[in-house]
Amino acid sequence: MLTILPLLSTLVSLTVTVSGYSTSEKRTLQSAISSALYSNAVNHYYLQCKEQPTDTSDTLQLSDPQRSKLLRLLKQAVRTDDIDLLLKVDARLTQSSQAAIITPKHCEDEKGLQSMLDNYEVALFSLEIALPLDRAINQPKPASNRSNEIEQLIARSSAIAQVSISDKQLLSAVQQANFLHLDYQSRFIFKVEQGWKNPAPAYIGMHKYIEEAQLASTAKQWLIFLDQQNHFVKAIELDKASAYLKALQQPQWRFDSMGSLQRF
Repeated sequence: MLTILPLLSTLVSLTVTVSGYSTSEKRTLQSAISSALYSNAVNHYYLQCKEQPTDTSDTLQLSDPQRSKLLRLLKQAVRTDDIDLLLKVDARLTQSSQAAIITPKHCEDEKGLQSMLDNYEVALFSLEIALPLDRAINQPKPASNRSNEIEQLIARSSAIAQVSISDKQLLSAVQQANFLHLDYQSRFIFKVEQGWKNPAPAYIGMHKYIEEAQLASTAKQWLIFLDQQNHFVKAIELDKASAYLKALQQPQWRFDSMGSLQRF
């Protein structure tokens, strides 16, 4: 039996991997993607379950009656009505949103149809009140281009390391003097765990300053790319670095529990 989903809370709880957007903009993307998927589901139901007119120009009358409203809201909220582009912005988010949609079990499932339409209305309302994005969504780069960018980043980095956030106060005064710049003010640093190419220092200052209140919302593990002076070339949250880790393959060195460097 079809159940009506608490869609607004579902939208907020979905895992988002879209980078470069604020929290409110991520919620806007969630609402947009969910609304677009509901529209597709409604279209699919009508095309499969309703007798189609012989004149194909009338087919749209039997498809999603909210389509024009959806396209208007998409243009307002995410600055494009290109649904195909929208659904490619973040594959994980699209998959999560798709999994949250329950469609009628069969063409005679009127209760299921009504529940789907009700949830679609909720999704559209969420989109209508969402804050618009500051910039238009972009077409994802082809996999080949992304692969080249990753290879170029690896090539120009002198050291690459997997790190975790640690407390500077856990280091002795001598260690702080050895590993950190004199002017480094943040309480939080990176502890280096393992890496590739040239070994990095066992501890290194973070690429950005964070307050204690920001710690809970900051990724605990990162993949960092350093130049020959151990300056940051790039820092990526580890859970968003799967393509980079795949290209790097097995680590070439690590620090053991005693802080000693071990090469593989």
